[in-house]
Amino acid sequence: MTYISILPKSETIQARIAESGEVAMDLLFTATREVLGIPDNDIIVELHTSTTMAFQQSAVSAQVAPDAVLAFATSDQHLQPLFQALCDRVVEDWSGLFEDMKLEVWVSLIDASATNIEW
Repeated sequence: MTYISILPKSETIQARIAESGEVAMDLLFTATREVLGIPDNDIIVELHTSTTMAFQQSAVSAQVAPDAVLAFATSDQHLQPLFQALCDRVVEDWSGLFEDMKLEVWVSLIDASATNIEW
């Protein structure tokens, strides 16, 4: 299972992403399916609300604070060699939709023992 979280870092960015919400979520879903080669029912995309109150002033001054973070988490360790290709694809596709948005992409492995089991 791969979970994708769209984490806007301000209410303004949150509103921009929400305006294109389905397109943005479909973009991430498609990139994940095509690059990682996993089935549709193993991908969940979520758009979150901004919980960021402020950034450290030095990050703002250095202009390194992101507008949004895209966080991908999977328990499929065999996919790790594809993470860079996924990041490259997502940055390219996202930039086409939100060309002036500062973006960070995080891809991580989660421990399989932390997954839910349906009874």
